[in-house]
Amino acid sequence: MQRKYKILLIILTLSFIGFFAHAQVRDTDIVLSIAPEYPGPNQNVNAVLSTHSTNLDKANISWSKDGQEGSRGIGKKTFSFSTGDSGSPTILSVMIDTIDGQSISKTMTITPGGLDILWEAADSYVPPFYKGKALVPSQGTFKVIAMPNFVNQNGKVNMNNLSYTWKKDDKVQTDSSGWGKTHFIFQNSYLDKENVVEVKVSDISGNTNASGKIILNTANPKIFFYKNNPELGVDWGNALTNGFTINPDGEILTVEPYFFSPKNINSSDLAFDWSLNGEKIATPDPKNILSIKPEAGKSGSATIKVFINNTETLFQSLEKQLQVSF
Repeated sequence: MQRKYKILLIILTLSFIGFFAHAQVRDTDIVLSIAPEYPGPNQNVNAVLSTHSTNLDKANISWSKDGQEGSRGIGKKTFSFSTGDSGSPTILSVMIDTIDGQSISKTMTITPGGLDILWEAADSYVPPFYKGKALVPSQGTFKVIAMPNFVNQNGKVNMNNLSYTWKKDDKVQTDSSGWGKTHFIFQNSYLDKENVVEVKVSDISGNTNASGKIILNTANPKIFFYKNNPELGVDWGNALTNGFTINPDGEILTVEPYFFSPKNINSSDLAFDWSLNGEKIATPDPKNILSIKPEAGKSGSATIKVFINNTETLFQSLEKQLQVSF
């Protein structure tokens, strides 16, 4: 009796082994992925097949793009191709003939959308007529803007009619994501040396997608002295350097705190502390403009110093001094 049970057990075991050896491989068992995940227009793309259900290295694999065969061979698990223009779909197909005689097909449609990502300082001071870009200090505020270029059968898609998913430092920003949310505003933390902002943009059908990221770094504030002419105004084109000679009739000096926040220089958050030859002097009004006049008949030198501090932050503070002669 025991011998019969042993024989039956062996038969059942062999049957299960044979069943699993010839188990049907489903199309869902094979993963077709591309990199980048959301390619842009006219971009090179790498497609890859992967599975744990069959040996792809021994399978005959044929790749096609838009109905035209592009590659064929044993173990051809990868395929490279280029997308078309924005809004132009690319149909990627692959046929897998496994070693045990099964045929499996996979198809993917890729409709690229163009995407540019821009940033600006949302609250950083620069003087009037400054031709450069305002930079963001530590604990300053960034504004990141997504500029998608999606095209469908009706032409260019309005950027407000798209869905945006924003991430900062790998964390989804739920409150800033959603329909028509083309920009993302955040305050830098003094603990962060840099911030990585990513965005995924999709149309209403989900067929056209684009993604991108940008690495943002903060800048150190700067202070410059300028000569303020009562008739011509501030000479922002020529910053004063040590050795500047004070006119016997006096001078008006303007201090400009580049890349401090807030951008409203009159804000109470920005404190200006002035000193002359090490002795504190009253803060002028306006607080960044100092009038100075040498004592009649005397000559010499002096050190003018200003310390600017954003009282609402830890590290937005800077000191600048100017050596003058008279």
